[in-house]
Amino acid sequence: METTLRLTDLFAAWRQGWRVLLAGSAAGALVGIAAWLVIPAPYEAVTVVQVESAEPQQLDMAAEEAIASSRRVTAEALDALADPHLTITALESAGSAQAVRESGVLHVTFGSRSPLAAARGADALAQAYLAARAVDASRRDVAVPAAHVVDPARVPLSRSGPGRLAWWLGGTTLGALVAAAIVTSRSRAARAS
Repeated sequence: METTLRLTDLFAAWRQGWRVLLAGSAAGALVGIAAWLVIPAPYEAVTVVQVESAEPQQLDMAAEEAIASSRRVTAEALDALADPHLTITALESAGSAQAVRESGVLHVTFGSRSPLAAARGADALAQAYLAARAVDASRRDVAVPAAHVVDPARVPLSRSGPGRLAWWLGGTTLGALVAAAIVTSRSRAARAS
C-alpha cells in the first residue's frame, strides 16, 4: 500500500481539513497578539558621540567602543542613574556602544521599557564614557583625542522591534503551519490504514 502523498493528495487533504487550518490560524493569531502584549519590545534611545583627532587615521574606534562598553563605564553610569531597581548586569544588557564605520562617531544605545528611562540611560552611558576618557587622559599624561556629545538622546516615540502586525502575522503563519502538519499527518494515517 502506497503511503506517500502527492501534491494533489496534499491539497485535497487541506481542502477537507479547512476547519482545522482556520482554527489553527486563528489560534496562532491569538497567540501572536498575546505574545506582543506580554513581551513588549523596548524603547531604544541613542546618544551620538564624536571622537576627534588631529590624525584621523590614528583614531582607534574599536578601542573607543570597548571603553564605552566597559564595566567601569557601566558602573559609573549606574551611579549617575541612581535607579534602585537597575543592576549593573541589567545595565550592561540594555546598553551598547557601536562605532560608525570609518568615522569618529560612536552611537551609545540604551533600551528600556520606559521611553524616558531609555533616553536617560543612553545619556548616562555617554557621559560616563566621556568621564572615563578624561580620567585616563589625566593619569597617562598623554594627549587623548577630544570627544563630545554631538546629539543627546531623544525620548523615543515608539518601541523598537516588531510591532503588533508582525506578531499577528507571525502567529497566524505559525498556527497555519502547525494545523497543516496536523491535517497532513491525519490524511497520511488515514491512507495507511
